Amino acid sequence: MTAQYSLFKNPGEEGKKGKPTLHARLVNQRIIRTEELAEYISDSCSFSTADVKGMLEALKNRLATGLKHGAIIELEGLGTFTVSMKCPALMEEKDIKPKHVQFNKVVFRCAKELRRELKHMEVERSGEKSRLKGLSADKRKANILNYLQANETISSSSCRGLNGCSKYMALKDLGELREEGIIVRLGYRSNAQYGLAKQKESEAANGE
Repeated sequence: MTAQYSLFKNPGEEGKKGKPTLHARLVNQRIIRTEELAEYISDSCSFSTADVKGMLEALKNRLATGLKHGAIIELEGLGTFTVSMKCPALMEEKDIKPKHVQFNKVVFRCAKELRRELKHMEVERSGEKSRLKGLSADKRKANILNYLQANETISSSSCRGLNGCSKYMALKDLGELREEGIIVRLGYRSNAQYGLAKQKESEAANGE
């Protein structure tokens, strides 16, 4: 499947002719989840889908354990995973105690081999209507809901790619859909995902 892109204006940036400069961004991205990934891997080796899922689960657990211990996890040909930390903006060294230093995020650095592979990816411009003028709020929200019909959850960054909008606009759209009771937030802060409200009700009914 060929990756699709659309063109967007760079806010506040103008080229030589006084017109806004443009940048390309992937659109219509779908999420490949563990089940599908395990099936792909199983088709190219002697392990069953269940075996592959078990190995992926074990990899996830060991990766998390290593990162918790401050290690750098390197998967040759794929990249490295490291943890970044955060602490309050205090002036004196003595004021920053171990309890103030907390996990911030996981940083992934792409390996040279993977970077070389991705240089040859095939792309085509999306056949959708040009997004240079931006989408209306109703259209953006409709895109979000259509996405959630095919996928369990969506993140604010996925909304940005889906609708070609700013982070502020993506969060605004998601917030309004939450206020309307159509979607719910699953998780918090940078790890927040959003799903249809009926999905959460179903999980609660099943005791999940």
